[in-house]
Amino acid sequence: MAQPLVLLGPGRSFTTVAAGMLGQHPEHYGMPELNLTLGETIGEFLRNTGGGRNGLAHGIVRAMAQLEYGEVTAAGVDEMRAFLFNNPGMTTAELMAELQAAVAPKAIVEKSPSIVADPHYPFRQDQILPGANYLHITRHPMSAGRSMMTAEWYAMILASPLGDSWDRRMTPPVLDPQVHWFVAHERIMDFLDTIEPGRHMRIRGEDLLTDPDHWLKKICDWIGVASDDAAIEAMKHPETSPFAQPGPENAPWGGDPSFQEKPALRPYKTKPEPLTGALPWREDGMPFADHVVEMAKFFGYEDG
Repeated sequence: MAQPLVLLGPGRSFTTVAAGMLGQHPEHYGMPELNLTLGETIGEFLRNTGGGRNGLAHGIVRAMAQLEYGEVTAAGVDEMRAFLFNNPGMTTAELMAELQAAVAPKAIVEKSPSIVADPHYPFRQDQILPGANYLHITRHPMSAGRSMMTAEWYAMILASPLGDSWDRRMTPPVLDPQVHWFVAHERIMDFLDTIEPGRHMRIRGEDLLTDPDHWLKKICDWIGVASDDAAIEAMKHPETSPFAQPGPENAPWGGDPSFQEKPALRPYKTKPEPLTGALPWREDGMPFADHVVEMAKFFGYEDG
């Protein structure tokens, strides 16, 4: 039987499309962003998601409604949200166990931005979904940072406590996505250092999108699920997920809005990106910090 799979990476690192693809494997069930690491209990989760009504809580109620009714409607979302309010003492691990039981024998595929929002959250994720394998996805810090700042909604997340990305070497601090990029990867690697080597794998998102047939097969072989032509073809259609499009008005999101508006695996060609020189999103001419460049080179990126 397949094991659950959790994707780890900073925002705008191709984790949404990667999770969408892997979630369409015949032995997998791809979830929207559940963000359950925001609480050990449902009550704590609700307190950290605006009473379960902000975008961080849309994924869990959409997933619950889909599994309960076979579709996601506004009425179903309201019922699932009521269930959460009526069960504040239930642990998020217990809720996840119910989701896994509902999709069995398929295994859950999950990725949520909250997992890297706190150094303790990856460890909580391992308690919420025990035995999961972890796929660490990277993206060049230049293209990742440009994508973070171009997406206006994500730039707002960076400025919030969830995605704290202020360069505090400056007075006053400057909003800079390289901070989030570095801190998120550092948290992921610190966590993965505690996980058995066979349970985690690192891949560059650019490589996956440039040659999905090769890398999807490699990932499937690593986690021990079918890697035949039919499985690869199914994964190349993330748009077939019930969570690939926006949901009803009381829970429209549960994932990257940019992907949900145009869900598809599109042709991708890697472009050279620099690791030196002034950053395009800053007005002070500052380059990447030395530790960012060092980490990027560790991941296999060169100065393009």
